[in-house]
This record gives sequence, structure tokens and C-alpha cells, in this order.
Amino acid sequence: MVLTSGTAATKELKRDPDTGMIRVLYVGAPFMASPYWAFKTDPLLATTPVDGNLFGIPATEVERAMRLYMPRTKQALVTGYDVIGLDDTTCKAFRQDLIQWMVDGCIDDGQGIFMAGGFESFWGWGFPSWSNTVLDRVLPVDCDSHYILEDARNVLTDKEDEFMRSIPWDEYDQHSIFWGYNVVMKRPEARQLSYLAYRDRTDPGWVWWDVGEGRFFASACGFRGGSAGAGFIRWRSYPDFVCNLVYFLAGLKPPSDINLLHAVRDRLRDILDERQVVSGTIDFVSRFGADTRNVDRKLSEAEAELKQARAYYVDLDLEQSRAKADDVFKLLEDAYELALDARDAALFWIFLTEWLVVTGTGLICGLALWTLMIRRKLFKEVKVTRGKEA
Repeated sequence: MVLTSGTAATKELKRDPDTGMIRVLYVGAPFMASPYWAFKTDPLLATTPVDGNLFGIPATEVERAMRLYMPRTKQALVTGYDVIGLDDTTCKAFRQDLIQWMVDGCIDDGQGIFMAGGFESFWGWGFPSWSNTVLDRVLPVDCDSHYILEDARNVLTDKEDEFMRSIPWDEYDQHSIFWGYNVVMKRPEARQLSYLAYRDRTDPGWVWWDVGEGRFFASACGFRGGSAGAGFIRWRSYPDFVCNLVYFLAGLKPPSDINLLHAVRDRLRDILDERQVVSGTIDFVSRFGADTRNVDRKLSEAEAELKQARAYYVDLDLEQSRAKADDVFKLLEDAYELALDARDAALFWIFLTEWLVVTGTGLICGLALWTLMIRRKLFKEVKVTRGKEA
């Protein structure tokens, strides 16, 4: 096994040869607060989420997810995925042959792997150590049995590293406190990017190395947040951090204009939010029988443009992707206005019908009242009535 530490240029790019996308196998608690939500909206990433966190997810659900969604052969693992994310997941949830395939895939087939901290990572709090598995061959750190259950600050030490240069670090200091971290020791060949400051301790934070044909990134602090650590996931550049990390592990050099990359990602998330607003409005107005054909046509135009914007993004042509994304957002705004017009038209006829019904009912009732009360002289007063004799 050859161990080297270097830049992304030393690793061969690994991604889907047909689509150009980086295929990610993400194991952890994807449907809670996690990097999965950033992966899901990045056009360059195709992510398979798998429940693998026994501390937060029932064991039966984890067993079922691992059985259904994890690759069943080594060939399926190495040809179907480019990066594997082990995010606060325990080795207890994995078959031993699967761990061996991950090691082989990293060393021989150029797969990237990241492990993010938590109770179940490295040598977790009450969970077995990953160093007791064959994954120890590719880990850039040695695992320690200690877990710090206090706040610690993750201090950056190497902003000149190629991965670190791909992140806009504005406002990071406000989100650099993590609650709890795994104590690890950097291996000599590995490259350390940060340390965790806790009282008089300075333990390794972010560490990576190239191992064989692949690359492994270890984070002693968690990516999923929690308590004070949730501040990291609220950092405005958090999606840039986790997505660019996957690029880095796959051997893809992010664009030099990191601010433009951030802006395009923001616009694509805006599109997702606006599309949900339009869809919700359509669903609402459809219940009133509104005509939404114009809205549907505008949405079709937006979907076609969005497909093109995503294609430009996959090719990392960010200027074109941003321009197309702006067009998509404008189309969605137009679709929303059309949906509101359809709502107003539908509600107008509903209100008119109700007004006519209420007015008609009022006139009929008024006429009856006037006939019975005002025109009483039309009725002859009866002084004596005859009842049926007993």
C-alpha cells in the first residue's frame, strides 16, 4: 500500500462516465440534520442515502436499510459509487465483507471516503472502534477510546491546502464550536487542516491523506450538528464545505471562483423553494376548479431551462449555469403570478355564486316576511275557531 499526502491533482478523477456526476453512498442519519440535504440539491452529485446511525434510528430500521440499499457485491460498490460517506455510523451495522470492499475500493479503485465524528465514528462513545476493522488500513488517524463531551472550537491551521482554498471561510468563526468530538491521533503521512481546542488540549480536527489510488478524509468533529455543533450546519458556506469535500475526494478540482460557485448553489436552492411554492399554490387553486393550464405550461418551460442549467453546472460552466438559473427563477415567478391570477378568477366566480345565492335567499325571505307581516290586511281575522268535539 502506497501512502501519500498531496493535492487533488495527484488523484485521478472518479465519477460516472455517462453522466459526469459524482455518485455518493452516504451512510448515517441522512433524513435528520445532515450533509445529505446539501448533496441532494447539488446537480453534480447523485446521492444514495442509507440509515446507519444506531444511536438515533431503531436497530430494525438500520438493519433493513443496510440490507436493502448497500451494495451486495464488490463490483457493485466500486463501479456504482465514487465517494462513500460514513457519517456517525457504527461498524456494527456493516458486514465484514462490505468493509473489506470499501478498503479495496479506496486503495485499488480510487474511491474517496470520509468519516465524520460522532458517538459511532472512530472509537465512539460506547460503540466499537473502527480501528479494529480492516478499515484501519486506510484511516489517516489512529482511534482513541476517549470522547470529549464538551464544547470545543475547531481551529483552522492550513488554509493553503487545495481543499481549504475551495471554501469561502467568511463567518466561519461564528460557527466553529462543536459539542463533543472523537479523540484521534494523526498518522505521520497524513495532512492536518485543523485542531480542536478544548481546555489545554489541541487534538486533530480535520485530517486527510491519499492512500493507494484513493483518498480518505477524517473529521473528529461531526458534520450533523447537535447542540452547539448545530451552529456549523447553519453556516452559510456549509453546503460549499460538504459538497466541495466530495468533489475533493473524487479528485475533482473545484472552480477557482468559489464565490460564483456559492452564488449558483444559492440560486438553485432558491429555485427549489420557489418551485415548491408554485406547486403548493397550484394544488390549492385546483381544489376550486381553477384553470391552471397556463401555469403548467410555464412550469414546463422552467423545467426545460433547469435541466440545461444543471447540465452547465455538471460541466462546471458556472457563468452559463447562473444565467440559466436566473431565467428559471424568473419563469417560476411568472408561474406564481399566473397561479395567483387563476386563483383570483376561480374565487371571483365562487364569491359571485355565493353572493347570488345569499342575495336570492334574502329576497325570497324578505318577500315572505313582507307578505306575512306587512300585508296582513289581505288575511281575514278569525275570532272563533271550531275544534273537534270530544
